Amino acid sequence: MNEIILASQSVGRKKLFHQYFESFKISVSNIDESKIRIADPHELVKRLAYLKTAAVAKFYSNDFVMGFDTLVMCEDRVLGKPRTKEDAKETLRFLSGKYQSVITGYCIIHGNRRIEVNDRAETKLHFASLTEDFIQRYCEEQPVTRFAGAYAVQDHDAFVNIESGTMENIVGAPMDVIVKYLQDWGVYEALKKSA
Repeated sequence: MNEIILASQSVGRKKLFHQYFESFKISVSNIDESKIRIADPHELVKRLAYLKTAAVAKFYSNDFVMGFDTLVMCEDRVLGKPRTKEDAKETLRFLSGKYQSVITGYCIIHGNRRIEVNDRAETKLHFASLTEDFIQRYCEEQPVTRFAGAYAVQDHDAFVNIESGTMENIVGAPMDVIVKYLQDWGVYEALKKSA
């Protein structure tokens, strides 16, 4: 039986996969993302997702290996994961009250079936205006250095208003797209979580 291999250690993606699949394994590539230099953010997330997935897929040719990469764009600035909590605070101050896009690259590889998908999904959203107290508290209570743009929406935070796209894409995986591919390949029924 083919298995799902999640090439990511993201807590948000892990939660999403638990919602959709009966079981899956996690295997992380640990590629050095800092060496990848691509100016176009849409192409950058696609390339990073591919590299992460391909590195893991070498060890799981019978399975569906899935990898992702997410970044935030606002006013032509590309925002990845902040390095420190102070960086995170500056990022949240910059995003406060603004429109922005969350772009997630995704890749699916199944070696024996010769399947390979590599694309990206985008969610457009608007931030509420954040108070300094909120920013300070949020950065103390959340692992902000693990999130692109210094925020996560696993708990459907009230400060995020989606204009287009999906909440799941902000969490880190466009599950509607992933499920559609698995359905098209005729394998989703066998892999999905029981009701």
